[in-house]
Amino acid sequence: MKIFLDTWVLVERYKGNPNATKLLRAAGKRLEAHISDITIAELTNVMSREYGEREARIQYVYLKRLPLVKDGTTEEISKNAGFYKTKYGFSLADAVILATAIDIGAQVLVTGGERQYREEWIDVTEVEVAKLTDCVKAL
Repeated sequence: MKIFLDTWVLVERYKGNPNATKLLRAAGKRLEAHISDITIAELTNVMSREYGEREARIQYVYLKRLPLVKDGTTEEISKNAGFYKTKYGFSLADAVILATAIDIGAQVLVTGGERQYREEWIDVTEVEVAKLTDCVKAL
């Protein structure tokens, strides 16, 4: 199964969420898990803002070691991200994440938790969006 991870899945792993750990362990084995290049920027921003630059650098090294496919941003993805930002009122990072997930043909886009799902992803129709807990239950 091809899945696409929202940045919050990685933040949840840092916070010790066992569901995030389980999902990331399945990456490269039972799942083809992807992230966007923008996820790297978003993760280092969140981590450095909340936990300090040193911790952000440690998490970046951890991220590089994960068996995740890192998808770059193309002109087509950038264009579509602009439309999704307008349509859903997303941050630009989330719009790029959505556009990339669609571009690579992800079956599911996985977000961190209930709050992220309700506030950001609930209205998305272009790809199935699942909360982390629901995705792990399906494994």
